[in-house]
This record gives sequence, C-alpha cells and structure tokens, in this order.
Amino acid sequence: MPTTQATTTRKATNRNTTDRATKARLTAALHNGPFSLALRLAVKSSGLSLDRLQARLHARGTPASKTALSYWQHGHTRPERPESLRAVTSLEHILNLPPDSLTSLLGPRRPRGRWLRHHAGVLPADRAWARPDGLARALDRLDARPESLHDLSRVGTHLTVSVDASRRIAEIAYHQLLRAERDTDRYLVAFRSDHAHGPLHIPESRGCRVGRQRADDTTGFRVLELLLDRPLRAGELTVLDYTVLPGGLPDAEQTIRVGEAVRDLSLQVQFAPGALPARVVRGYRRSVSEPDTVAELWVGASRTAQLTEVDPVPGIYRVRWDWD
Repeated sequence: MPTTQATTTRKATNRNTTDRATKARLTAALHNGPFSLALRLAVKSSGLSLDRLQARLHARGTPASKTALSYWQHGHTRPERPESLRAVTSLEHILNLPPDSLTSLLGPRRPRGRWLRHHAGVLPADRAWARPDGLARALDRLDARPESLHDLSRVGTHLTVSVDASRRIAEIAYHQLLRAERDTDRYLVAFRSDHAHGPLHIPESRGCRVGRQRADDTTGFRVLELLLDRPLRAGELTVLDYTVLPGGLPDAEQTIRVGEAVRDLSLQVQFAPGALPARVVRGYRRSVSEPDTVAELWVGASRTAQLTEVDPVPGIYRVRWDWD
C-alpha cells in the first residue's frame, strides 16, 4: 500500500474514532448536562461553524449572535430570555437533536425583574442604587439580572482609590475575597457615575480576565464581566485583584455596598502631592433613600484617608472629600 494511502487511511480511522468519542460524550451530556457542554459537543459533532449556525437560526426566524452562541457553549451566560429560548429550540432541530434535549438542561427559568430571588443579607437593588432601572438594563445586556451581582459574595473587600494632581479619580484598585453562592465562572461588577463616559479600562488583573462590558448611558451605569481563572462550585472561595481606570472622574467620593457576608472592609483614598483636600468624611446609610451618618476622617502623612471596619453593618459606606 503506498505511504500516502496508508496515511490517509490512518487519518480517516482516527477521525472516525474521534467522532465516535464525541458522540458518546454528547449522549452523556444530553442526559446529565450541563447545558454548555451538551451544546458545545452538539456543535462539534455537527461540523457547523458559528457563522453557519447563526445563518440557519436567522433563516428560521430565531436569530442569535455569534457572541451569544459562543458564551452559551462555554457557560459564560445561559439563554433565559424568550427569544433566546426560541433559538435553543431551533438549535435542537438544526443540530439533529431530540426535541427538548437542550432546553430541558436549562431547568426552570430563573426569576427576573424586581429582586425575586433575594439573598439573605444583600441589599435589594432599589435600596442599594439610585436609578436601579439603569442597572437592570445594563445587566440585561449581559443576559444577567440584579441578583447575578451576588452569585459571588464578598467576604473581604478592599479598595484603594487614587486621586491625581488634577483632583480626579485616576485609578481604583480592588482586592476581593469571594465566596461562590452558586456554581459560576464569572464575577459581575457594577459602577455608577454621573460623569462616566466611554468604557472602563482594566490594565491588570489576577485570578480573572476581563470579559464583556455593558453600559446604560442615561443613568451612568457600567457593568463589567470578569471571567474567573477556574469555575467555582457553590461554597468555594477565590481571591481576585484588579485595577480599574475610570478615565479621570471628577467625582469627589467613593461608595461601596456591603452585605452580611463581608467580614472585613477597607476603603482607602490616596491623594497626589498638591491635591490634599480641605476635608474628608466617612458616611454610612442603610439604603439610598436615607441620609448619611457622617464622621470626619484624618488624612495621614502618606496623604491617605482610611475607612476600615470588621464585621461591618450591612449598608452603603462612602468616603467623600472636598477642597473648599
């Protein structure tokens, strides 16, 4: 047998073996889940590219973006909106799968809207944020809900805010000890500023990498998706470090929302030389509708003001400063 023919035969044999192994894994995944693995194996077994899948979904009147299809395959998001679920039903036909084989792996639809799945000790969105409607819109663009912000609870949270010589917030560094409240592979972070324009920049991170970012410009919300280095099961802990460059915000305060899971909290504001404020105060309130309880903060020799708490009372903490 010529060498080229022998090589071709071996390649065909290996391909058939790989195909059989993929189909066996697909059968198991369709029975046991998770949805992301079953979809990924079904797409692989079909030989269809995401472009061709997108085109066929569009032809059936149930469009889905390539980004959405990719994220569903890798478990970064799951289809929940009605149009997404219709697309999954179409995928079952396109990929020659039994009816409901993918949709059944999604389980019952998780509640949406006004804090229907409230975690103990977590502030409801309408108590934690001004204009929670904007937060909900930004999250919806990530196929998430306000309660998705708490799939990972903060056990320890530490922020260092840098104010530059032009009296603007130049950098916010985060050190977070997090506990998974459900199986997840991402951490969603919400920001709000009346002066925010354009995307947030994250030049460095540890324990995660930057995913998508969505905004609601009307209300100043930015929601950032951080993809974990490894998926977490419920109850597991992880540490994330990341730095956010907000684009030189003229804001003269930094706020953090705290739930019952938090055991230690620190919020430090470091001022550049020549930019020392005339006054710095710390504030606390239980919800956005209540007034702050305020106390003066000392700015030390390192030009840093500190708010620190052990077992903090749940609520909204802030450090505010001015130069007048």
